Amino acid sequence: MNANSNVETTMPLRCAVYARVSVADRQSSALTSIDAQVDSCRAFIKSQLDLGWAMVEPVYLDDGVSGATLQRPGLLALLEDVRQDKIDMVVVHRLDRLSRSVQDVTDVIPLLGIQGVNLVSVTEPAINTNTSIGLLSVHILTSFAQFEREIIGERTRDKLAAMRAKGMWQGNGTPLGYTVDFEMRVVVVDTDARLVEDIFRRYLSSDGMTELISFLQKQNERNKTWLTRDGKKRGGLVLDRTAVYRILNNRMYLGEALFYGEWHSGIYPSIIAPDLWQQVQDKLAQRARRKGVPNETRNPLDFPLIGKLYWHDGRAFKFFKSSPRDQKQYLYYVAPATAEEKASGTGPVNMAAHQVQDIVIEQLRTHLKDPQEWLARLVELATGHQTLEEADIVRALKQLDEAWPSFTPQTQAHTLFTLVDRVNMFPAKLAIKFNLAAILTMVREIGSQRTSVTVAR
Repeated sequence: MNANSNVETTMPLRCAVYARVSVADRQSSALTSIDAQVDSCRAFIKSQLDLGWAMVEPVYLDDGVSGATLQRPGLLALLEDVRQDKIDMVVVHRLDRLSRSVQDVTDVIPLLGIQGVNLVSVTEPAINTNTSIGLLSVHILTSFAQFEREIIGERTRDKLAAMRAKGMWQGNGTPLGYTVDFEMRVVVVDTDARLVEDIFRRYLSSDGMTELISFLQKQNERNKTWLTRDGKKRGGLVLDRTAVYRILNNRMYLGEALFYGEWHSGIYPSIIAPDLWQQVQDKLAQRARRKGVPNETRNPLDFPLIGKLYWHDGRAFKFFKSSPRDQKQYLYYVAPATAEEKASGTGPVNMAAHQVQDIVIEQLRTHLKDPQEWLARLVELATGHQTLEEADIVRALKQLDEAWPSFTPQTQAHTLFTLVDRVNMFPAKLAIKFNLAAILTMVREIGSQRTSVTVAR
């Protein structure tokens, strides 16, 4: 018998440190805020050695990340290690380092509690998620942190509105035709302003947008270039349809500025005269390019991406069909852009339905030709009743691609509506999620049709 068998051993409490700052301190010579948090937490854990506390490395950090969201790399890594039972206790310098949102805290604490992990705040001794009083303290302190963040947000918005009312510019790039002086006041760039005015006048005299775009691109007219705050070059691209639409719809060229949700005149120096602006807006409306009549029926055959097309932050595109003109109707996915995004020329823009759908179809057919990215999942889904081999799946998908050009527009739209699960639109790309279960069903149908033909022969 082992002489030490009666000695009770206690497992150490594995303590993980989480630290966060909203804006990273770039002064490497000084002790940064996040370093101070980590040092304080380390010292606190060391002071509890008699209670069996032990530091877990590495420290979980979010440097320069807002506490208004839970989508933070350091926090997500921490929660994943909690799920894998690598941590017994989470130590923070202050509760608002974890989150400034009551809702987010009430989401995080149950995730810790399910794994039996406690939360400890170095500077707030009342925080102990293992007791009802401790949980109440968490909610009270988080409520104050959220209130503080909202007050800061209101003050920031008021400050920006006040600056804009004085004709000053916030942010990086100004629209084509403008720049800012050393006092951050908007001033006109004469050469660019002449190009902007020329675009307005040529649009009025042209037969349509296609003619205008063709002329501008032959002249190699480009948008302005500008630098981001971290020194990256942006812009300088040949003017395309999207860029021209943004120019023709930007009320800043009237000298107006947007603040408190409304446009105010006489703020910036104007480039376009009011009568020219109105003529252009009337023509845009008449041609149903930017404004349309809501399509009440919203047939999936008209809009096969109905309920599936989103801006990358989750905002859904709407769907409009123009009034009939010259026996034609124009179908658009209408962008969920805010007034601020429209004013600054950022964010999502309206897209002709066929443009988006053609891109999605191209991606779909690319996968049909080479389905390697899908194969493992399709084989897994096919396991069991009527199991399919990889060769059968590849053959059926290639047959679908070969038959695609012979499909009617209605059949193509129905197939797209069935096989596409979601499309997320980014400024320079589309991220498409396909419905693999529906694709597998179609593979089976193609296979059964081929079998029927073989038997008939």
